[in-house]
Amino acid sequence: NWEFLARFCFLSNKGSMRFEFEYPVEYKTQDVLLYFDEASQWDSVYKQPLSCAQKVAVLNPANNQIISLSTLYTWSGCKEVTENGVTKVKCVGGRTFRSSRERWWFIAISRCDTGTTGTVGLNLKYSLHMTNAKDDDILRHEFSADEFYILPIDISFTIMYILVLGVSVLFAYLLRQRQLFHTTYKMYMVSIGLWTFSLLLYSIAYGKYANTGYKEHGTEYAARAFGTLSYLTFILMLILMAKGYTITRGKLTSASTIKISVFFTLYFVTFAVLFIYESLVFDPGEVLYLYESPPGYGLITMRLLGWAWFCYSVFFTLKHYKSKSMFYYPFFIFYTVWFWSGPIVTIIAMTIMDLWVREKTVVGVENLVAFCGHIFFLILTRPQAANKNFPYHVRTSQIGSLMGTGDSELDSFSSHPYAEDSLSRRDSTYSKGPDFSGLFITSNSRSTDKLVPNDSFNEFPDSAIRVETTAPPPSYSSVTSPRRQSDMGPLRHSNSRAALPPIRRNTMTSTSLGSENSEPSSPSAYPNHALFSIGS
Repeated sequence: NWEFLARFCFLSNKGSMRFEFEYPVEYKTQDVLLYFDEASQWDSVYKQPLSCAQKVAVLNPANNQIISLSTLYTWSGCKEVTENGVTKVKCVGGRTFRSSRERWWFIAISRCDTGTTGTVGLNLKYSLHMTNAKDDDILRHEFSADEFYILPIDISFTIMYILVLGVSVLFAYLLRQRQLFHTTYKMYMVSIGLWTFSLLLYSIAYGKYANTGYKEHGTEYAARAFGTLSYLTFILMLILMAKGYTITRGKLTSASTIKISVFFTLYFVTFAVLFIYESLVFDPGEVLYLYESPPGYGLITMRLLGWAWFCYSVFFTLKHYKSKSMFYYPFFIFYTVWFWSGPIVTIIAMTIMDLWVREKTVVGVENLVAFCGHIFFLILTRPQAANKNFPYHVRTSQIGSLMGTGDSELDSFSSHPYAEDSLSRRDSTYSKGPDFSGLFITSNSRSTDKLVPNDSFNEFPDSAIRVETTAPPPSYSSVTSPRRQSDMGPLRHSNSRAALPPIRRNTMTSTSLGSENSEPSSPSAYPNHALFSIGS
């Protein structure tokens, strides 16, 4: 005989509720009860072992907190009607809420006095339309006060993320031209794209809500799912880069791969359990934050474990590759703050923040934190000569050429900081295709052998040939062999333009050098990886 119906956060003097109630005359009289967010009001009755009369007794009739759905109560707008031989009580009316501040109002229905009709309990149909502004104020009219500004926040961040996505695509193009478009940067772009799509779905959901007053739950769930995938992808990328993947190594050990797989499977399952828990267990009669649940606490724990793993990985990577400190120091400091910002915001939201401002504040802060994380990585990896923090120095074609040479060279790249001044030499050092100069590095010592006139080398453009007589640059050290040229056999004279001896097996051997029509292989031959408120 007492049930919760709905809740809404109303502005003072601007919040209003329009209602329609209908119930059989045998179930009269029923009352609409309006509780506000004080400990002596809603908290004192909801889920408390009190009788119906005791729950109604905390309300003050002088504050118009009780609407009697009876034809005897003028302000309720009730009248008896007969339809198809059934007599019903129909009530149509409204209320405006006044209070000292924004307040959460909780609407309940009761029928404490069953009278002499012999019926027990409640039986009614109802419709509630709760608003906070005039019809032409699309950003406030349909929204609860705690949801104000969420729509413009989502739209603003959607626009900013589209711009960031565009810049990342431009940077990806430049990196691809220089053969530095690594897997970790692709993961970053996937994270950006998923988060942008998530914000777009949120904007659509809240835009429809602003027009119709009905929640788009399906669209919101889809937006949350894409946001979760973006978040997990970004966390995975951070841990991989902390371990040096694509920066100081080309592959992970089997143990690391298994650990990462298990960790992120648990992370994903925790997110899924949280969403299911929210839909099945969360009580609409309570103003709850998403993380105020066991799965929510589990997510906080997983994030802190991810940070600990991140720190451990950065420490050992820097220990062995001090030349990468220009990248890893700002990377570690900023993303340590970033990892901790989530739990800190969650704790503040659950313990300090007022309930009537929490939702919009958390949405804004969480989007800002995500944006800062994405934009900082974009700055760190911008492909400009002046960027001393640039992490990549091994090109994707080099990694591709090492795939068949064994694990040792992929496990650890040469400890060589990226030569930033060579970024501008795209026409020579970083052409659109793989760099073939590594094919012609012969040895660290001078040789008395000479190339035969009219040798097949002459078939290649000058820019494609470079015979090194000094130590090869560090960026090629992982694809050259310590064997001397003399070990490979002398270069033979040939009037028939005979082929050169086979190139050592740990280089790219798909280039054909022996015929008159020999030309460098195409770059594609090599893998490129990669209504209620009153004052108290």
